[in-house]
Amino acid sequence: MSENATHDAPADTPFVASLAHKMAATLTRIVYEMDMKAVAVQASQAELIKEMDRLTAELHAVLAAADDPPPVDPLIQRLLVCRKRLMTANNSLAVSKERLSRVRGLLIAGSSTGGR
Repeated sequence: MSENATHDAPADTPFVASLAHKMAATLTRIVYEMDMKAVAVQASQAELIKEMDRLTAELHAVLAAADDPPPVDPLIQRLLVCRKRLMTANNSLAVSKERLSRVRGLLIAGSSTGGR
């Protein structure tokens, strides 16, 4: 047996197994917390999008009813641009949330099999 053969085999000692389990548990908790925060941000942004849609509809109604409407078209355009950016950010958050969920699943699966 060569000297390198001992370095090629995984160090399957109780210390290494315990350390791996503790690291997986810590990472699982961190990923779970990040996942929950992403869900909260996503929900908050969805509410903001709904409110922006409501304001846009209300502005359109006010403009339609006014005899001499004030020049608010640039404001409506800014509102629509902000809404589009929020929707893009929300989609990115959804992708990130899915990735975090997969990482959490891998960590849970890895810790339940002892890291193998």
